[in-house]
Amino acid sequence: MASAAGIVVSSRALPVLAIAGAVLVAAPGASATEAAAAPRPAPLEFRVGGPRGWRVPDANTSYIWWATNNRFHVGDRLLFKYAQDSVLVVDRPAFDACNATEPLAAFSDGATTVRLDRPGFFCFISSEPGHCQQGQRLMVRVMVHPAGLAAAAPAPGILAQPGGRPRPSSGCASSAAAEWVAAAASVAVMAAMAVLVGLL
Repeated sequence: MASAAGIVVSSRALPVLAIAGAVLVAAPGASATEAAAAPRPAPLEFRVGGPRGWRVPDANTSYIWWATNNRFHVGDRLLFKYAQDSVLVVDRPAFDACNATEPLAAFSDGATTVRLDRPGFFCFISSEPGHCQQGQRLMVRVMVHPAGLAAAAPAPGILAQPGGRPRPSSGCASSAAAEWVAAAASVAVMAAMAVLVGLL
């Protein structure tokens, strides 16, 4: 883990094999078949904002930068630590407009853990007046780990600890099912290309 301006950056350092636009995570020296059958790594917990926690970022920091420098997979968790603030899970239009009036879920317990339970986008904002407009908002893209593509798709929704008011929704994602289909199709294309180039 590295820290940049108070925001913790964690990454999964795994070699990848790219075939026809698809990416296959592989251990060094592993064949494409072994990599495709590899077990999923243990879920990670990402502390949003690093040691400083969930708050209005300084001028030199950005939750957008933090999110683009991390890779989130289904099963990972986001930990929001904050004081006198809140975390709202919102849809994309509310995220874009910093609209806190109809959140999908709202939390104000000071330590909120959100499990990323489906592929797609998750959007978070603060409900404190002016905070979202000052950059206290986060959108993360959650991917399916290649080893988990054979697993059944989880039901859409938000899973968090008690203390919040979750409301079922597809969140920021346009369609979790469509993303599962696209991910499965990518693996099929990747396997076909591997056969064609003699990797299998």
